Amino acid sequence: MKFFADNLKFLRKKAGLSQEQLGERIALNRGNIASYEKGTAEPRLENVLKIVKLFNIELSDLLEKDLSNSAAIQEELEKMGLPNEAAPIPADEATAHLKAELIDNRARLERFMSQSDDMQKILEGFRQFHKFKMSKSSDISRDVKNIADDYENLLEVMDALLLSHKELIKFLDESK
Repeated sequence: MKFFADNLKFLRKKAGLSQEQLGERIALNRGNIASYEKGTAEPRLENVLKIVKLFNIELSDLLEKDLSNSAAIQEELEKMGLPNEAAPIPADEATAHLKAELIDNRARLERFMSQSDDMQKILEGFRQFHKFKMSKSSDISRDVKNIADDYENLLEVMDALLLSHKELIKFLDESK
């Protein structure tokens, strides 16, 4: 969150919003916004996500880049033309939107988990088929043996990739 406070202030001013107007749009009060901009308080994740969505910016950019020094970002914000007179987003609408987004993300995570399990089954099927074929082939050439060794190496790489995939899914599931 190295740049968060300065970036929030920059984005708010660039959009022509007061602290109170920004607070209304993301269902917070002016004091929260002021504390975030001073760096005396850190927002909850759900509030950071509201800010990211409102300004249509990547989370990593908001937290890790100095947006005020980026001419490209400034131009992009101007192109977005955030209307100053737009009605504030009601708190219940923002909450409903966040809940829907969380449900959608949960469904995607469950789909990734299911796909990972399916990939594990397919990989095991390939491994068993390979073992079966190799056990039935007593007289194989050196070239076929080399190909079989390469195939086994490929299966090991696929195992490592699948394990990494599952660890990432577990991490995402635990960080929800």
